[in-house]
Amino acid sequence: MLCVLTSGLVYPQDRDTAGGFRAGVNGFGGWNLPVRMTDRYIPEETSPWHGNQTWSGGISFSWMVAGNYRMEVAPRYSWHKTGFELSPPIYDEKMIYTETFELLSVPLSLKRYLDDFLFISAGTIVDFTFGGKPEWIDPQSGLGISLGAGREFRVKNFVIDVSPFAELHSVVPFESEDNQQRLFLGALRIGISYNWKRGTEAENVNDELNKTIIREGAE
Repeated sequence: MLCVLTSGLVYPQDRDTAGGFRAGVNGFGGWNLPVRMTDRYIPEETSPWHGNQTWSGGISFSWMVAGNYRMEVAPRYSWHKTGFELSPPIYDEKMIYTETFELLSVPLSLKRYLDDFLFISAGTIVDFTFGGKPEWIDPQSGLGISLGAGREFRVKNFVIDVSPFAELHSVVPFESEDNQQRLFLGALRIGISYNWKRGTEAENVNDELNKTIIREGAE
């Protein structure tokens, strides 16, 4: 992924990537699963974990930084529901319990454009536990990572992007926890934003002036 992101510096793309500042809204829905980052035995740990749903909504701001690269910051609120079993189990039959928790996150990602408005992205996430500390899963406040890919669809100055992606939260936690649970999620994000193309009007004026000068020189 890193090699593909950096290759654009050597082989710049000639296709228009709608450069300019963008602001918009986005949301995603997907599936999550807590994973452990340690293999040591932990007494009374809840396991195994079961995947469940994740939903999010937020805003986004982005700008071109160089060539085919766009930087995006997208503050958001997210709601997560996780499933788990007790270890050792209390009952003979299998019982799956659930817990919900909320996060306030600030992802910062770098997007690299490919052909036909396709793109790949990678970045980091700053998470803060919101609405109270979870009881059964470790707080996910910390630094995480994200990888994604997708395509943009453009209607005049509006841009719609559709992007499947994966995230791993709290890779570097703000708080030390015994269970070392990290939230992995895969989701589909849909966003719509407005694109401001800087200097477009000035370029049009310059084009008209150049055409006038050429016509006068020809006469």
